[in-house]
Amino acid sequence: MKSEKSSLLRPSGRSRFKLLWRLRPRRVPIVYHPEVLGSVCARQSRQSFDPYKFKKIRTRLVREKLVSPKHLLHPEPASEEDLLRVHTHTYLARLKNPQVVAQLLHLDYVDLWDNYVLRYFRSMCGGTLLAAEQALATGRVGFHLGGGYHHAFPDRGGGYCLLNDVAVAIRSLFARQWVQRVLIVDLDAHQGDGLLEIFSQDPRVFHFDIHADSWITVEKKEQKCIALSHDTGDEGYLSVLSGELPGVFASFRPELVFYLAGSDPYQKDPLGPLALSEAGLLARDRMVFE
Repeated sequence: MKSEKSSLLRPSGRSRFKLLWRLRPRRVPIVYHPEVLGSVCARQSRQSFDPYKFKKIRTRLVREKLVSPKHLLHPEPASEEDLLRVHTHTYLARLKNPQVVAQLLHLDYVDLWDNYVLRYFRSMCGGTLLAAEQALATGRVGFHLGGGYHHAFPDRGGGYCLLNDVAVAIRSLFARQWVQRVLIVDLDAHQGDGLLEIFSQDPRVFHFDIHADSWITVEKKEQKCIALSHDTGDEGYLSVLSGELPGVFASFRPELVFYLAGSDPYQKDPLGPLALSEAGLLARDRMVFE
């Protein structure tokens, strides 16, 4: 998350915002939740994603001495009130059923893991919200080593996503009147269909999405979805990104940006049909931040 116009906020009367501002760190805030979903997903026989990826990133950052463990921020699970800003009562109740959880996560077994799994995804929602709060309060970029579950809809999950952490964070910030215009830059290889539907009627949110396949179509002025052909490489991808994203920033003028920096456009990713190199992914990220 990146704060574009934090000076536009009027924090008077918002005690949490003022507290965060007084305690703002000199370093870039990084949010990490120590629990990983590996305890659950490791027992499935058709595992198609790495449940330890966030932990591996944290371990690498610490090993390279780019961050100290004591400086990592640990989120609290999102409240029921914040979850209900996006998801329905009925759906949240269904997530307490282990059979529903197993089906949504493509698990080959059913066990009484429902509370553990739901707590994990609630913590992912809390982590994305905390990173956004930090970005706004410090005027810096806030990183969350987790989240990005953009396939979750208000009344259902999908694509290994139970709760939509980005939507929960945005709706929570709106409710607190911290921001009025938010830009989502979704560069996962798959279209953020859950996010598109959730904000399909909300002009305060602009959704910019480059992906390989379009799964839903939303008629909305404040969105730009670009579907690329399979096996698109660095040159084609970066040309589209550099040609389209600056105009969105200039015209929409967001106060806060949520950047979903998906790694699955990488050419060797088993789930992604695009063909970016490691250098291409790095160039993509630099282009967004600059």
